[in-house]
Amino acid sequence: MTKLYLIRHGETEENANRRFCGWTDVSLNQLGKSQALRLTNAFKNIEIDVMYTSNLRRAKETAEAIKGDKNYPIHEITSLRELNFGRVEGLTIEEIQKNYPEVYRELENDYVRVKFPDGESLQEMHERVVNALEEILHQHREKHIAIIAHSGVIRSMVAHLITGNISYHWNFKVDHCSISIIEKHGDFCVLTALNDTCHLNDI
Repeated sequence: MTKLYLIRHGETEENANRRFCGWTDVSLNQLGKSQALRLTNAFKNIEIDVMYTSNLRRAKETAEAIKGDKNYPIHEITSLRELNFGRVEGLTIEEIQKNYPEVYRELENDYVRVKFPDGESLQEMHERVVNALEEILHQHREKHIAIIAHSGVIRSMVAHLITGNISYHWNFKVDHCSISIIEKHGDFCVLTALNDTCHLNDI
């Protein structure tokens, strides 16, 4: 059995202000750092063989908190980045509706295939994430793998492994520093935990 731990990074100021933050490279805010520290204890007695993280700071900082003083490797890969929102990076949904009304309308009509100006579509992100995930699973069969990434990335992974269909992307909630777990038995995947945040109850 391969066991996959999917962990979203801690909160950033952009998240707190509900701004689109894809490839913008920002650090955790104070709450995000506190959330990440709770993961240190949550993973203290969990066996991890290998860890992968998005190469953006908010994910890397969370990954380092989880690893603590353990000696397994951390691999940083660009393919685990959040969706590239292009020119709407840093904007709120209200600002997008005002400044890019055509993008807003297209999102309402087809959120999967609409491509953000100078960015990418959800379909494109999903494909790169799935390719990266399948390569990770191929390289580490029967291992315990931790992946620290972003909400969109984790939703794509869960949608792919559990439903095989990108249209279920938004059916999964992924909060900051939540833990989701998938067990893979050959080609059969079981979702054993989704959006677990019990380790954050005291924040």
